[in-house]
Amino acid sequence: MSFQHKYPLDERTFVEVSREQEHGKWAPHIMLNLYVSDAPEAGEASYTEVARMMLRSLEPLVEQFGAEDFVQHVLKSVLPGKGYAHKLHEFLLSHHASFPFPVANVYSTDPSIDNIYFVQRNQPRLYISESAVKFWNKRVEQGKAEYLQNVKRYRIKW
Repeated sequence: MSFQHKYPLDERTFVEVSREQEHGKWAPHIMLNLYVSDAPEAGEASYTEVARMMLRSLEPLVEQFGAEDFVQHVLKSVLPGKGYAHKLHEFLLSHHASFPFPVANVYSTDPSIDNIYFVQRNQPRLYISESAVKFWNKRVEQGKAEYLQNVKRYRIKW
C-alpha cells in the first residue's frame, strides 16, 4: 500500500505527496512535488513539475530523533528565485497534519551526520550549500523556521 494525494494550492498549482508502505511500515522517505499549469485557465492544461522535496526520516541516523522527525534531504527547483521552494515549505506548514502519517518536525540536513554531501567538481565535499543556508535564514527572518544550536540544524516552526 502507498499514499499518493494531490493537494491543490490554487487553480494553477498543486502539490503531490507520496509515501510508500513496506511490510506494514511507512518507508523512511516522503516525496513532495510541486506542479504548475502551463495554461492561464485550469481545464485541459498540462502540468509541469517545478520543484521537488524529499524528506527522510532521521530515526536511523541520529539517536535523539524519532520516526516522526525528518530531514529535508533534497529541495530542488527548476527555476531558482521563483519562490517554488518556499511554496513547498508553506505547504508543509499548512498541510502536514492532514497526512495519514505523522510529521513531527522537519529539519535541515547536517551532512556530516546524515552522510549527505553536495559535491562540486575540483572542490572538497560541501556540508551545506550557501543557497541552502540563505534559504533557511530567510525562513528564520519570516518566523517560519528556527536554528537549534544543540542539534546544529534549522527546523520548520509549526
